[in-house]
Amino acid sequence: MIAVIVLYAILAATFIFAKNIVAHANPCFIIGFRMILAGLMLLGYQRLAHPKSVKIDRADWSLLFKVSIFHIYLVFVPEFWALQYVSALKATLIYSTTPFIAALLSYLLLNERLTLQKVLGIAVGLCGLIPVFIGATNGAEATMEIASISLPEMTILFGATCAAYAWFLVKRLMHKGYHLGVINGYAMLMGGILSFITAGLLEGFAHPVSNWPYFLLWTAALIISANVIFYNMYGWLLRSYSMTFLTFAGFLCPGFGALFEWLFMGGEVTWHHSASLALVMIGLYIFYRSELKKNFTEPQTS
Repeated sequence: MIAVIVLYAILAATFIFAKNIVAHANPCFIIGFRMILAGLMLLGYQRLAHPKSVKIDRADWSLLFKVSIFHIYLVFVPEFWALQYVSALKATLIYSTTPFIAALLSYLLLNERLTLQKVLGIAVGLCGLIPVFIGATNGAEATMEIASISLPEMTILFGATCAAYAWFLVKRLMHKGYHLGVINGYAMLMGGILSFITAGLLEGFAHPVSNWPYFLLWTAALIISANVIFYNMYGWLLRSYSMTFLTFAGFLCPGFGALFEWLFMGGEVTWHHSASLALVMIGLYIFYRSELKKNFTEPQTS
């Protein structure tokens, strides 16, 4: 459980890093630069450590391309565009909706049964998202509101949906015997290339970065924390926890997000954030109790 908590503390920190990066560069250029560099690093390491692991069967390239779309491109391009208008904390809180998407996909794709206790935990967690959605928005964000939900908020929610679905695709490739580092490496490389193409079409390459030292500093922090540590740690934890629980544990992010927003961004943590965090933690506890019962009652296999 401690490893799960550390995992989502790292994830919450990545939103702070991302928020700092978008202040110094265009969103699509950021994703392209970051993902291509991170992908080459991961594949380079895998090539040196396990030369045969980087070989992909021809029949699996289409699935790997789908991973690059849903795991990278449709997650990070919308997120980084939206971070120009919303706070890192709000983005973290919106990403906490992924457990409901993961639970539905687990039911539809994996026939995973949700117990009444898990449903109750998810319901309580959902209530924890209500306060942040009714909280005040900033001026730029308010101009793009539709039915009290801004376009940046909906864009991040779309990215969160793609992120939840992507892990099912990743798990399929892992079951085929591919190392997670190889899967992520190729997905990041292809997703980064697509992002660079998008940057050329929508943003241009005249002045993609306004401050190169800060851009490189925050990009390095983001690559190490997100691309290297988080992605691979998440895949490692999938060996011990269900997809639904790991996604639901993302409800830990708001607490860390509020702390980091206050410490590093000078943000104000309002009652909306405190109420959200309290309900989220209660929901996580209820859900985790059901997961523990499952682990103790199911027969162990070697």
